[in-house]
Amino acid sequence: MSEMIYFTSLKGGAGATTCAVGVGLALAAAGRRVLVVDGDRNFSAALTISGCAGLQTYSLEEARKGACRIKQVLVGHPRSPNFYLLPCAGCTDRKYANAAAGEVEGGFDYVLCDKAGMNACSRAAVVCEPYPTGIKGADAAINEARDGGIEDVGLIVNRVNGGLIYDGIVPAPSDIAALLRVPLWGVIPEDLNMPLGSMRADSTRAFKLTAMRLAGEGKKVFSPARGYSGPGGYIKRRIRPKI
Repeated sequence: MSEMIYFTSLKGGAGATTCAVGVGLALAAAGRRVLVVDGDRNFSAALTISGCAGLQTYSLEEARKGACRIKQVLVGHPRSPNFYLLPCAGCTDRKYANAAAGEVEGGFDYVLCDKAGMNACSRAAVVCEPYPTGIKGADAAINEARDGGIEDVGLIVNRVNGGLIYDGIVPAPSDIAALLRVPLWGVIPEDLNMPLGSMRADSTRAFKLTAMRLAGEGKKVFSPARGYSGPGGYIKRRIRPKI
């Protein structure tokens, strides 16, 4: 039976979809069969972020109308044979979109649900940015998940710049997790390549550590402040605000 994890953030643009895809790809690289459900019914950002844009053949709305099966809506990753996407964009029935993952979840080790299927999930990964608005949004998302019956809730802090932590401008992810009273499941560094469908090596490592923690195979999280000390780190911290 697959483990279903709900990825959520009540603040728009915090990166819940990006984190679901990144963790999913890391789990798939470790040999797990993974399905990411992109529950956004207006636009499937997960297709672009994962590098699967243009590969979708059938839509979930066509499955709802009986033109195809839900399995035919799944999009397989061209370079990761264990990774699949279920885009819900265009589906006019919210209940059908929320229930769609249940039709195919038996074939996967992990089903990562973004904006869909909260009631079917046993765990929730709340994604936030290390800024006041992101932290407030995360607090609301944690309460929403618990109100929805999910007790096992953890935090993934996204778009973390180590220089800002080093200079004391933003709090460390561990301090944010302590403030929100949830375990820290992952730290993802700031990476401007992600919206383009790629990521730097340190981002790949950060998602791998997060995936291992979610799978119960590790306790480490990525350290974004590493590399910002010493003369070289000082130059990096001074240059960043100017670019």
